[in-house]
Amino acid sequence: MNIQLQTLIRSITEMAEEKEGLAGPEKLDLLLYAPCPVKLVMKERIERIVHSHRERNVELSVHIPMGCTSVDPYDPVYLAKDAGELPAIIGSIGFGDFWKKEFVNRFVREGVFEAVLAPRVNPMFEKAGLIDPRGCYTIYGVTPYIFLVDTRKLGGRAIPRTWEDLLDVKYRNEIVMCGDGDDMADAVILNMYKDRGLDGLKQLAGNVKSIMHSSQMAKIAGTDDPEAAAVFVIPCFFAESTKRADHVRAVWPEDGAAASPLYFLAKKSDLERLRELIAFFTEGFQTIESASWFIPLGATEMPGLPVNAAIKWIGWNFIEENDVNGLRDELNLVFRAALPGSGERGRGCGEQGKGRGVLTGREGLR
Repeated sequence: MNIQLQTLIRSITEMAEEKEGLAGPEKLDLLLYAPCPVKLVMKERIERIVHSHRERNVELSVHIPMGCTSVDPYDPVYLAKDAGELPAIIGSIGFGDFWKKEFVNRFVREGVFEAVLAPRVNPMFEKAGLIDPRGCYTIYGVTPYIFLVDTRKLGGRAIPRTWEDLLDVKYRNEIVMCGDGDDMADAVILNMYKDRGLDGLKQLAGNVKSIMHSSQMAKIAGTDDPEAAAVFVIPCFFAESTKRADHVRAVWPEDGAAASPLYFLAKKSDLERLRELIAFFTEGFQTIESASWFIPLGATEMPGLPVNAAIKWIGWNFIEENDVNGLRDELNLVFRAALPGSGERGRGCGEQGKGRGVLTGREGLR
């Protein structure tokens, strides 16, 4: 084990023991980065599992980094050379470190992990093709990106209904995109590139007024704030959990909400030993009230969503054919370079994948 990685694992374990009271063995059983809106509740639920094991004299070592920053707490875990150096369960969001080409080739393709499904699978997952056909990644939820529309600012312009609609020049300088200083809403960027190529991605960027944190979007949508716009590309949670003015509407795109994954990777060798932790993701996550906006894997009914609401997933074939982490980072640069008055930094969406990757130098993106 390299010294840097060994030091990180030791420090994470010590933080788990000292700050969270979850003493355990040196190697982590669970390393989880969760979405900010549900992070605290997820932590509380997982701690119950840890303490129930402790009552049976079984110690579990768990660490769930707190805070909602874009700092990657996993570095440099993905650089491990041997599967024994990895936590038994790794959970994260977006297309970050654990989609990197080197990690995928070293561990995912070599069969270290095995996906686990819920007893009953959300029909939206099956329809969107979110179940990994290789049986490695388990997507237990998604962050769906939708539109928050100020009909008053639209004037006589039509409400956008699809992602392609956002490319129309009539929305020039009227779109606010979720993103932070280095990352963008990864699912939106990747899906637009897949569907419309670089030209489509640049067209979208040309209509963008600014990049902003999702919580700030929800706060200023429908107001006279000079940074407000007619259309906000925003996670469903923030669009639906905030009181809106009468002239502000949440619009679920007809071609599907762009879906950024909430996922975990579980080692085959630890599936039985950690079955209760795994069951939290596949069955327990859906019991968290606010988790409904993240489309849980095990939820068979989604009463809060529009009829015929769909998920827009980039697809496992696309993931298989691309270094999706490196591509994400390159597309971020392309998008920013195409922004009107490019070079300005956005306020931040905060957690688009926890790990920015290394540019691949793909000539086609020049």
